[in-house]
Amino acid sequence: MLLVILINTLIIFIGGFWPGNTYFEWADAAFTLFFLWEALAKIKADGWRGYWASGWNRFDFIVLLLALPSLANPFVEGNPGTAAILALRSLRMLKAFRLLRFIPNIQQLLNGMRLAFKASFVVVLAFFIFLVVFAVLSSAIFGRIAPEFFGNPGISVYSIFRLFTVEGWYEIPDAVAANGSAAWATFARIFFSVLLFLGGIIGMSLINSLFVDAATSDNNDDVLDQLNRLEAKIDALGGNAATPDAADDPAAS
Repeated sequence: MLLVILINTLIIFIGGFWPGNTYFEWADAAFTLFFLWEALAKIKADGWRGYWASGWNRFDFIVLLLALPSLANPFVEGNPGTAAILALRSLRMLKAFRLLRFIPNIQQLLNGMRLAFKASFVVVLAFFIFLVVFAVLSSAIFGRIAPEFFGNPGISVYSIFRLFTVEGWYEIPDAVAANGSAAWATFARIFFSVLLFLGGIIGMSLINSLFVDAATSDNNDDVLDQLNRLEAKIDALGGNAATPDAADDPAAS
């Protein structure tokens, strides 16, 4: 299955250089039908409950459902009114995600990510609230001066998030400063500098540190558990070794 998925991914990649090529379309459709046959064979062998009990089977089934619309590509290519169907052709690349199950220790990695999302959820939610509040505030203050960045709360959320990423952070305050007076320019630079420090430097760093720490904590817990078991065995061996000496000592009797 790993080889089949790799070949299918390679065909989709090469076919991207010749979009609409009939041979690549039919080849990809054949692979999709093969994956459909695989899913039906597993369901027949294990039953629906047994098949669905596996997390990887559920993942494969969802990816297959998303890729099924690409079967229509060889039939609708070049016909009018098929733009919506052809737009789904990109979903066939999702089949390449099935390669994830063959990555060594992937389950341990996924468990670490699950713990990381769970541990950092509250911090991410607080960061999102912080983002929305200052986006609305920035829209109210700078909406008329720089409508391209703060014309409404939706645009403002994106602009503030751009600011938090630090990349090109100076472009937004400089654009606001260019459209206002000298006092507005000074206020805008101070306002966005403080906002960058709180959200971009402290906030993003805090989220990254918590996420990484939570993702690796599962491995740390395993190591500590093994060390505790090893210490318990050493203590038990030490106690067993001391028992014969105590029995041979006349003073102890």
